[in-house]
Amino acid sequence: MKQTIIKKMTHVVVGSSLLLGATVYADVVCIDGATPIPVSGKITNNGQPNSGEAGTVSTLGVVAMKMGQKPGPVNRMKCGIIGVNIDPITDPNPYDFNIPVGFTHTLSCDDNIEIYGMVAHSQLTLDTVGEIAVAGFCNGTDPSAGIFGSFVEHSSPTLDNTGRGIFTGVTEGEITIEGDINCLGSIDMTFAGEICPAPAP
Repeated sequence: MKQTIIKKMTHVVVGSSLLLGATVYADVVCIDGATPIPVSGKITNNGQPNSGEAGTVSTLGVVAMKMGQKPGPVNRMKCGIIGVNIDPITDPNPYDFNIPVGFTHTLSCDDNIEIYGMVAHSQLTLDTVGEIAVAGFCNGTDPSAGIFGSFVEHSSPTLDNTGRGIFTGVTEGEITIEGDINCLGSIDMTFAGEICPAPAP
């Protein structure tokens, strides 16, 4: 019973980790031989009220992101981000305090890209999976009062990408996210990784 409550509270508070963090991430090899583009930044968001059921747990926040690396071009972008949890992931060790989580994240950014004579705002959808390490309960003993802890997640562009603007056609890449959640449902993350540019037409 206790573990079930812990898992439910985790899904309530965790979830908006989108593109971030750690200094270590997998090397990305683009299928068409293109050079991957480095991305890094931070995400600040909040868990939103919900019933705890799959598809109802969500997070809402903002992303400050840098794309590219000198001496090449570097773009700095600000984006809104929303995360919606996927169906519960099977926990291989249900009695420890490491809980698997999964989200679909969508970013909508503040840039202006001209396409066909019109302005597009870049958008990217990511599949995110990871694990939260529960450090404790917010009232000391009862997990239903909330949890706090840290997590690592891995994000990649979804094959059913809703990409727009500079992310149009992007379906490859990997981003590592590291973050912490507290008893107020605040989620702070950093991320780093690479994405592959869309294949040339």
